Amino acid sequence: QAAGSSNLKRVSLELGGKSPLIIFADTDLDAVVEKAHTALFENMGQNCCAGSRTFVEESIYEEFVKKSIARANRRAVGHGFDLDVEQGPQVDKEQFDKILGLIQSGKEEGAQLGCGGGRHGDKGYFVQPTVFYDVQDNMRIAKEEIFGPVQSIIKFKSIEEAIDRANNTTYGLAAGVFTKDIDKALTIANS
Repeated sequence: QAAGSSNLKRVSLELGGKSPLIIFADTDLDAVVEKAHTALFENMGQNCCAGSRTFVEESIYEEFVKKSIARANRRAVGHGFDLDVEQGPQVDKEQFDKILGLIQSGKEEGAQLGCGGGRHGDKGYFVQPTVFYDVQDNMRIAKEEIFGPVQSIIKFKSIEEAIDRANNTTYGLAAGVFTKDIDKALTIANS
């Protein structure tokens, strides 16, 4: 106790994140598209708990992708104090450049770009809301923390596959599951 009292230091930990969202076919598709959008794009994607790996069950994958692209295309980008704006700039040039570099890597590694993928406007550090689909686990956009408005949508076939792939990360800060089946949800939560 004496050592703890005299040696205790205030620290701040950066835990990072590539938080998975696992979305099953039995959900309300329109509602879950909005929730997944918010989980990633809130605060310009600059959130350690951002749902940046969106795993979607195969049977609803194509429709989810279409609706997610449409939602991202409606996202209002601009001055952060404008009440009609949903997304302001990234925090600084270093982060802006990092995000654009990771977007470029997604294109080069074969992910399909649904929308966005570049700078918004010609001033400031604004990044277009970006949606990638057909993302593979070995791609940088699926492995590295982007900390920006870049959604990676990944297809899965079974609950076992979703669990294995969602847990295949060096991070582990948060996760989410969308299903109407409580047994499925508890299996995921306990895995």
